[in-house]
Amino acid sequence: MTRPSLGSAAGVALAVLALRIGLGRLNDNSFFTHLATGRLILDAGDVPTADPYSFTAPGADWVVQSWLASVAYGAVEDLAGGAGLRALMAALTVAVFAVVWRLSRPAQGLLVRLAIGALVLGVAAGGYWAERPLLFGLLALGLTVLAAEDGLGPRWLLPVGSLWVNTHGSFPLGIVYLVVVIVGRRLDGEAPAIEVRALAWLAGGVAAGAIGPLGPRILLFPLELLQRQDLLSHVVEWQAPPFRSVGDRLFLLQVMVALLALVRRPRYRDGLVVAVFLAAALLGSRNVAVASLVFVPVLARAWPEVGSLRSDDRSPASRIVGVAAAALFVGLLAGQLGGRHFELSGYPVASLDYLEDRRVDLTDVRLGAPERVGNLLELRDGPRAEVFYDDRFDMYPEDVSDDVVRLLAGRPGSLEVLDRFDLDLVLWPRNASVATILDASPAWRVLRREPDWLLFCREGAALGPELPVC
Repeated sequence: MTRPSLGSAAGVALAVLALRIGLGRLNDNSFFTHLATGRLILDAGDVPTADPYSFTAPGADWVVQSWLASVAYGAVEDLAGGAGLRALMAALTVAVFAVVWRLSRPAQGLLVRLAIGALVLGVAAGGYWAERPLLFGLLALGLTVLAAEDGLGPRWLLPVGSLWVNTHGSFPLGIVYLVVVIVGRRLDGEAPAIEVRALAWLAGGVAAGAIGPLGPRILLFPLELLQRQDLLSHVVEWQAPPFRSVGDRLFLLQVMVALLALVRRPRYRDGLVVAVFLAAALLGSRNVAVASLVFVPVLARAWPEVGSLRSDDRSPASRIVGVAAAALFVGLLAGQLGGRHFELSGYPVASLDYLEDRRVDLTDVRLGAPERVGNLLELRDGPRAEVFYDDRFDMYPEDVSDDVVRLLAGRPGSLEVLDRFDLDLVLWPRNASVATILDASPAWRVLRREPDWLLFCREGAALGPELPVC
């Protein structure tokens, strides 16, 4: 049997880290709503077009951009439960890393490839490869970059584009990337034949993606979302990264290495990619993972022959490394997929259980809470949730979103917002300004305390058979 190359063995070894990232317990609040929506679509046999979850925007027009990802989540959960969902996330993270490793192939030196792969995984581990539909988007973007690098037949971008449109709203980034590299190639005085073919096939796939339950409107969703800048400026993932986490700082290191790569091997094609996607990452942290991925070929081309260990060497050690990595794969899957599949320690689960145990019906008694609590309620109760707000910021009417922003900031008029929505219960982080305001108000009292959360009830409100009057 032919020995695997050192590059293949090292790639499998690093992919174990990608697997570990994907096997983490499920705790992303946005994912909760995607999963709840997948269940809803499978039960109803149709994609909802109006909000089924909230009492602040009942029946509001809702474009379920990632409907196909939601269906995948719901189907996998039906088939294999929480373990299946975590296995799906692990498969996606490993697939994204496999594309990253393939994109690093121009660097023939093994140590350079290992450094590039480790940097990308370090950024990813900072929460950028979370269990969201963005993982589908990153995989599609990676395949687009691979096609532009002549590592994948451009015809594959036809199905990739179609699936991308229906799984995540990042599909315009693929078009932008290909346009950027085409312009860069022309500035370098070269013919961008490969990139043009890739753009044509991807554009065809994107257009074909409109043949689905949402029709052409699915193509306009990203533009409609970007028009809500007044609201998006308050959303963490749309804000500039603070560069306080390890993942953010590793991204800064990757940026510095990319700049060194441009000094070492200056090309317009690579320079434009770094400039455009670095700007996108600095404007919104949601683009950090995107920039980290598209930088890979730039880094690999700059150091093609550094180091004495070559990726294509087939030493006896490569088989040992490959077998050991495969064993780690199996061990991780067996060891990590047991036990709890959801990690809810950052959520006020005890307070929600307290209300449920005392038969407080949240379809009759209105509860105000931040968006992540709304996402959790949708996971727990589906369309019966009747939530105040969740993180579908693009869907809520502007006046509702403005009121929620006022509450989150603890601005004057917060109590009037609670009155306007006729709230009888408020569940809020105890270190937030709203919690301080409510604690000092004679119209509200603390019903229950958690280490990080306070549950308030309106004085005199009827809550249920076991909590008759607040």
